[in-house]
Amino acid sequence: MQVNEYVLKNPDTLETPVMLVFQDQLEHNIASIIKVTGGPDRVVPHFKTHKSKEVLKQCLAAGIQSYKCATLREAEVLAEGGARQILIAYPMLHPQKLNRLMELMSTHSDIDFRIIFSHKAHVDAVAPLLNKHNKEIVAYIDLDTGMHRTGAQPGTEAIELYLAASRTPRISVVGTHLFDGHTSYQPDVAIRTDSVKQSLDHIHNLWEEVAKQGCPASDNVIGGSWSFHLYKDEPTIRMSPGTFIYWDHMNAMIPELPFKVAGVVLGQVIDRNVDKDTLTVDIGSKAITDDLEMKNRFKVAGNANISLVSQSEEHGVITRSDSDLRLGDFIFALPGHACTTTTKYPEALVIDQAGNVTHSYKHDARDR
Repeated sequence: MQVNEYVLKNPDTLETPVMLVFQDQLEHNIASIIKVTGGPDRVVPHFKTHKSKEVLKQCLAAGIQSYKCATLREAEVLAEGGARQILIAYPMLHPQKLNRLMELMSTHSDIDFRIIFSHKAHVDAVAPLLNKHNKEIVAYIDLDTGMHRTGAQPGTEAIELYLAASRTPRISVVGTHLFDGHTSYQPDVAIRTDSVKQSLDHIHNLWEEVAKQGCPASDNVIGGSWSFHLYKDEPTIRMSPGTFIYWDHMNAMIPELPFKVAGVVLGQVIDRNVDKDTLTVDIGSKAITDDLEMKNRFKVAGNANISLVSQSEEHGVITRSDSDLRLGDFIFALPGHACTTTTKYPEALVIDQAGNVTHSYKHDARDR
């Protein structure tokens, strides 16, 4: 079976749906992120996309030492896998999570753990535990410049939080964290660049004001998969994409980035409706990303005109369009969102250049 650059021998030996990772494309993406950012020390990849120790090893071998994550399980796997610096970029208030963080810091005392604050409550929650466990931690102030999900508001609120956290014993605030998800799914680079310029205005203002108070921002972790490279000219910013590792068909709309879709789902045509001129595949909402508009949840490789029109748990109904797909045929489904596809599977099968299944990448941090 070959569709474009995807080659798979004996697809009928694999029970579908199944997630595949094409090794050549994965290696291309790791090499490309270093080229795009200018070096392994300029990138802090998000671990959420692949959640795999085996993929982590390849990133470490390429020289990438710092990583970002959202869950404590991701942080645990990163620590077990050899990451040297781990930023948990998620607000932590729950006492059980904070206790797990303290345990993690004790177990891996040689690793540089870092966290974010977007409200004084986050500072107040962790400070007593740091004192109790005799720990110190590095932190960033999370800034909201348009995503409106987490983050202090630019201006007075963010400045006051930065200074308050900096003056809290055992906490060292080194800079800002920002995920500008509002730039996502905008293929026009000029529009994304304008959004980044607006964010940089807020960031620069914060840097200038806190520096006046003796609290310089020397390290900043900024950006997402649609914007990270637009911050490259800022020397104190480390760029923080995640999806680059597997990429997906939505991110492939970014014209200026060189990544390839490495993670795909193998499915099969299992039924058809002649009156509706549709085909049914075994790629339902439990098999691929379901957090996007229906038509964007996946695309069929080699058949750009095919669209997903409906989906239930185990079924996906697609337009037949001008394809020659028949019952029993296999398809490569390119996810619309790589990160939420990985979580559907305990592992992904690894495919070499010749189309052989060589081994698997376990999704070690799939659970929380």
